[in-house]
Amino acid sequence: MKRVYKSKQEPEALARYRKSYPRETWEHFRRRARNGYREVKRQILQDQHGLCAYCEIGIKLAQAETEVDDFRVEHFYPKGATQERGHNYHLDWRNLLGVCHGGSQPCVPDAERRYSELKRDRSCDVPKGGKEISGLILNPLKIPGRVRIFRYAEHSGKMFVDEESCPQHLRRKANSTIRELNLNAPRLMRMRLAVIEKLEDEISQMLAQGQPLEEALALLAETCLLPDYEGVSLSFFSVIRWYLGEAAEQVIRASGDRL
Repeated sequence: MKRVYKSKQEPEALARYRKSYPRETWEHFRRRARNGYREVKRQILQDQHGLCAYCEIGIKLAQAETEVDDFRVEHFYPKGATQERGHNYHLDWRNLLGVCHGGSQPCVPDAERRYSELKRDRSCDVPKGGKEISGLILNPLKIPGRVRIFRYAEHSGKMFVDEESCPQHLRRKANSTIRELNLNAPRLMRMRLAVIEKLEDEISQMLAQGQPLEEALALLAETCLLPDYEGVSLSFFSVIRWYLGEAAEQVIRASGDRL
């Protein structure tokens, strides 16, 4: 999970719909304002640089008629809390996040890697469901972007709280986030391990060609952490950030801590 910098200006269609129908549900908006729904999804994709707000896998859009988007809109504060709290979380722009299907959808692009039949392999908003756990997990819109919160095991891709850099007041909630969202699902660990192994190989090749380690790390940090020309980041940003260490932090600081 990384910091999400959400656009302050919400999509016009959503603002317009909420003004006309302040008590309506997300389901009604999605059905009745289909163009508005697509506008919301486009803005979420742009804000999140094409990454799932929870696990950081690339959010995939369907490429064929037989596929479905591996991308849905998640409500951080559950929609069911609307009546209890007197606030319409259904249509609150700052409550909307883009997430993957968490391994639960067999018809997504690249399904052989992204789908699993095993319940223990489900992650992100799948185990979260409609439960009110917002007080137990980190909100991607509110975590600090300037510090590293998580670290990973090089041999397995397993995710841990980084005790050296994660602010102390966030550590308990960061551990709970890993547990509640099942961010150490075997499927995610395998994909994170593949990212680590690719970085290892690239560094080894650069060193074999005579490039100094610091230069190799700096080049990889810029190449791997900065979004591409379409504004899309590589999957598992936080894994790359952790592995490249200070070289990654320099790139993040140079961006104004807004990557």
